[in-house]
Amino acid sequence: MDVVDAIKRQVDLVAYIGRFTQLQKSGRSFRGLCPFHSERTPSFYVFPDRGTWRCFGQCGEGGDLFTFVQKRENLDFRGALRLLASEAGISLQDDDPKRRSHLERLAAIVSAAVGFYERQLREAGGEAAMAYLVERRGLSPETIAAWHLGWAPAGWHHLRDFLLNRGYTEADMLAAGVLVESDEGREPYDRFRGRVIIPIANERGEFVALGGRGLHGEEPKYLNSPQTEIFDKSRTLFGLHHAAGAIREKGEVIVVEGYMDVLGPWQAGYRNVVATMGTSLTRHHAALLRRFAPRIVLALDPDAAGMNAAARAGSLVLGFETDEQAAASARSADELSSEVDVDLRVAALPPGCDPDELVREDPARWEQAIAGAVPFVEFLLGRLLGDARPASPLEARHLVDRLRPVLLAVRDPVERALYIQRVARQLGVTEASVAERLKTPRPARVPRSAGRASPPNPEEVLLAILLQHPALRLAYRNYPETLFTGAVEREIFRRWLRDPETAAEPVDDVGARAARLAAYRLPPLTDFEARRAADEKIAAVLRERIRMHQAARAQELSEAEQRLGPNRLAELAAAAWRGEIPPGEERELAEALIEELELGLSIHRREHPPAR
Repeated sequence: MDVVDAIKRQVDLVAYIGRFTQLQKSGRSFRGLCPFHSERTPSFYVFPDRGTWRCFGQCGEGGDLFTFVQKRENLDFRGALRLLASEAGISLQDDDPKRRSHLERLAAIVSAAVGFYERQLREAGGEAAMAYLVERRGLSPETIAAWHLGWAPAGWHHLRDFLLNRGYTEADMLAAGVLVESDEGREPYDRFRGRVIIPIANERGEFVALGGRGLHGEEPKYLNSPQTEIFDKSRTLFGLHHAAGAIREKGEVIVVEGYMDVLGPWQAGYRNVVATMGTSLTRHHAALLRRFAPRIVLALDPDAAGMNAAARAGSLVLGFETDEQAAASARSADELSSEVDVDLRVAALPPGCDPDELVREDPARWEQAIAGAVPFVEFLLGRLLGDARPASPLEARHLVDRLRPVLLAVRDPVERALYIQRVARQLGVTEASVAERLKTPRPARVPRSAGRASPPNPEEVLLAILLQHPALRLAYRNYPETLFTGAVEREIFRRWLRDPETAAEPVDDVGARAARLAAYRLPPLTDFEARRAADEKIAAVLRERIRMHQAARAQELSEAEQRLGPNRLAELAAAAWRGEIPPGEERELAEALIEELELGLSIHRREHPPAR
């Protein structure tokens, strides 16, 4: 708790919250729009004297600095503690000394490997790698030194032998990802051989992994460390430790495809550039970047090859090649922008140019591309629509239908209206006609047999009712997704809460499942009857979970009865009923007996649906 207090003293609550919503002085407090829900009249207050904040509007959230970070960044307390400790420049000690020592040892192994490979680059045998970096990539000695670039000589045990002499074990080297286990039961061998080495650091500048670039057509061209206890590519961005200051200064970060696309711009003075590593931009990436700047610009090559590479570059790419893939990308971008509160944009680079080449050959054009970055959805619409000018009403209708999933992915009505206006102007039709076309549901592409099938369980019946009665959204908007057991069912429910009209669009596997549920033949119901039927299904789902819990407890008690005998268990039950709870192991049994009784009663208890 001393660390918590130190962080609160070090991090100014008003300044921190002020990054996410504009605050104005109001007496001894500060007031602004709530960052957790949409509102026009400020109802969010920060009380610096107390170190607390509170929304007196719709969401009613409140707390201190840590609860704000937990809600804002979707973290647990430990995650918020780590984030704020880094913000305050305070070093944390892991609760488990053994665990802390283990992680420190893995990081030390990676750091030692970086030093070893860095020396190899400058010694005999590293000439070809140095020539590649200097002559082919145009990197200066200063850049090579600043990024600790290196060379892994062609051999099986160079690094392993070096680290063994430093006192590290093969088991730890394997855990750090620098060695590979032999398939034939032989000694582990070096993961990187005959490759230029690019060290990967976390946002604090601690080396956690390595990247290796082949020089002679090796496959893969780039080889990365595997996921380890200290390296998770879905949470790590290459170059962030170098770029953090420039990102804060400029208020935006540029996300590119690869290591060299970071190094080239960095050397040229464009230092707010980072890269993902073989994965799309995740919510964790976006939340990490949001700590430094509110705008994320994806620098993409707009040609076909560039769009394929974009899947590796962090474009959220579920795909661009089909309308359905574009719609899925739009929904992901909209969801990420809403959850993490970032301005997500795309800078379309000249065809065939990667950032490294463009910065070296035409810096002015690079700056122009970044300055002209457009919102993600606008980029998608432009890609799908192109220069189309419909020659007939039928063609215009088809074009609007093609754009429909992308437009519907935009939840903000003002933003959607703006895109509708642009589409209408290009197609030469009225905005009202485009908006009306968006309301016309597409027929679900589902098998005919699906309409005759019966949902096999209460959860699917419940989803079928909700999908067929979108007007129920307000009644169930506060229900948790944990009402549903399966991840797919939860995702369908999330989509239905977000937009009931588009939840059953079969744009992916989840949408196809929702479309099948929406096509189930249920009795004709009014919205009032549908709500009553949904409440009954919710009660059935909850009763079933109680039964499952009761069955588990009954199994435990059955085992205890065999172990202790029925008489002793009866004595414990009687004592528990009188409130005489025994100590030790028998206390747990007594509590289990009481719980089992209460579970049994709750199954048969008739309760009204919870108030909403």
